[in-house]
Amino acid sequence: MAGWADLPLDLLNSISNRLDVVSLLHLSTVCTSWASAIGCRLPALPSFDPDQPIPWLFLQVEPSTSNPNHSDFTFYDLNSGSSYCVPSPIPYPSICGARWLGSNNGWLALINWQHQFHLISPLTGAHLLLPSVKFPDNYQGILARYWSNNRAEWNYCAKVIPCQDPDRRSGSHSGLLVLALFWPHGLAVWKDRGNKWTWLDLETRYKDAIVCSGKIYAVAHDFLHCWEVTGSSFKEWDIRTITNRMLKPHANYLVEFGGKLLMVCRNKEWSRLSHRMSVYELDLYQRDVLWKPVENIMDHALFLGMGYSRVASTFALDGAQENCIYYVDDDYFFCDLSIKQPFPDHDSGVHNLEKKTYERFPVDYSPPAAWFWPREL
Repeated sequence: MAGWADLPLDLLNSISNRLDVVSLLHLSTVCTSWASAIGCRLPALPSFDPDQPIPWLFLQVEPSTSNPNHSDFTFYDLNSGSSYCVPSPIPYPSICGARWLGSNNGWLALINWQHQFHLISPLTGAHLLLPSVKFPDNYQGILARYWSNNRAEWNYCAKVIPCQDPDRRSGSHSGLLVLALFWPHGLAVWKDRGNKWTWLDLETRYKDAIVCSGKIYAVAHDFLHCWEVTGSSFKEWDIRTITNRMLKPHANYLVEFGGKLLMVCRNKEWSRLSHRMSVYELDLYQRDVLWKPVENIMDHALFLGMGYSRVASTFALDGAQENCIYYVDDDYFFCDLSIKQPFPDHDSGVHNLEKKTYERFPVDYSPPAAWFWPREL
């Protein structure tokens, strides 16, 4: 009796032609004959350890060389110092000319010319069209008037942050919770399988937001806002004033590190280039001193950019430096989106917290760029 290993080669090829990269990887582990037949179809991929993840830098997407309706994504890998082209079944026409807004957990977030929000997974080919953003009934505030006068522009969304839903009772299939920061102000949230966005704030301009310890945190110019997540409702939990004046003129990033909430301050006040950075830890038990300076993150590295900023362990890795901040150019307001070729004058680099030094990033790209955290392969 014939087994799976005896499946005709033409049938196996027909099946593999319809699969994404991750499915092909899984298929190649079934048996040695399948591994031999499918191996030649697998693209070269950067190494990825789910127990010690280091992100890839998403550089660009182009029409596939083998199928013009598919897409080729290019990533840069810190460990190998090389760029990789990953073919994807994502239809290129649906993302051509899109504006990239963030990334996390294998997802890339974008907005197209029709002002539609999408989440795509280059490795699996998954593609989610998110609901349209609508204002609450009878809302006629400043944000509505601004959008009405500038609807032809598509920079009204500053950042999209895919997160894990902290509420396990929600019954969410994929556990997705997406935060969107709007321009000139506003913060909204979407939960997986939901049919609409929920506005958390329509009046405040936020610099970053994150899900940490079961709550949503968002940092503005002079305060930190917090909401508790329960099912499909979001309850305002706390508001803390930021009294340290040195924090206010910076670009701020919220990062979770071992259950603690960190804020990274990146100086962009006088120059587009980052020449000073500092890290602080939130102290929920102090009212007078909200943020405590952090001088050392030991054998870890911080990765700042569009979407979800994260911490990664650098233990026993050659490509990533410990106690450092990796930052990329994530500011659309200084980017010419018509420029497709890489250029060296972007605001990217590696900051060593102990030595207080800044090194130029080792690869050129056309900004803005995003750190891509693949799911377990």
